Amino acid sequence: MHEAKFGAILNNACRLAGRDPSLLDVPAGWKVLAALALNAGIDALAAEKFPQMQRVEFRRYRPEWDALASYSRYHEVWHGEAYWRLDDTTADGEPGVADGWRKLNPNEVARFIAFEQPWEPVVMQSFGVDTARFAYVADPKYNPEAAPLRGCRLSELGVMLPADAPAEGVYVKFVPELPQIEFCDWTWNRAYSAGDAVYRPTTLDVWQCREDVEAAPSEETATPPEDAGDGTWKPLRIRSEFANYLTRLVAADLMTEDQGKFQTKAAADAEFDKLVERYHEGNGETRIRTGRFA
Repeated sequence: MHEAKFGAILNNACRLAGRDPSLLDVPAGWKVLAALALNAGIDALAAEKFPQMQRVEFRRYRPEWDALASYSRYHEVWHGEAYWRLDDTTADGEPGVADGWRKLNPNEVARFIAFEQPWEPVVMQSFGVDTARFAYVADPKYNPEAAPLRGCRLSELGVMLPADAPAEGVYVKFVPELPQIEFCDWTWNRAYSAGDAVYRPTTLDVWQCREDVEAAPSEETATPPEDAGDGTWKPLRIRSEFANYLTRLVAADLMTEDQGKFQTKAAADAEFDKLVERYHEGNGETRIRTGRFA
């Protein structure tokens, strides 16, 4: 799988806009505009639900019971091949062993998959779900003939599955929530929190902080993201087939009308449509896109 670096997309967009980053620094304002355009373009790709952006995971409707967690009345958990509800807050112990937990019948469990399940590390993008192709009894990665469950309904917080969905859980197909791209340069004397994004012009990579990092006491003792090697930082990249679309989209935001702003935006739209034809319509799917053309 070939991936494109966001710094390379930024530099190529600047060249299209008449400024060569190898000769002139990219202005801070251009970096802000480029990041905004990139994030909008990535959201558009996610909303189109391209197969390359999707993942498949098995999801239960409730979290697994945790011996170290505290539970309130009516809390529901999965444990020992069944779902349980806490009816008595004085219960202290394992469902099925301690009093206070009641084993639920399958028809008592609401088949609901939230976009953000606190017990799952990956959050679903709310507009990255296609309810017609969302839930499966068998893993669709290894069972391409598997038919999706019918009757899934989208809500503000997640997807409600039909009452006849499997009792334990389902395989779901979705686009994960994507981190926001920023072109703020990494600095050694600043602390970073999990989720922060920084830019390294030397490697052309945008890096996401995965756990809190303290400011270094000196520049000599600082460890830049590309040298960390301990999983503290993760490079953010995108499939290379999306690079042409994103490059033209960013360039259009950096250009003036005299430079061909609207022609470049039209070229970006044409690249987007090529992707749709290649990955959706070429597979026999029909996509109705709105809001792209006046």
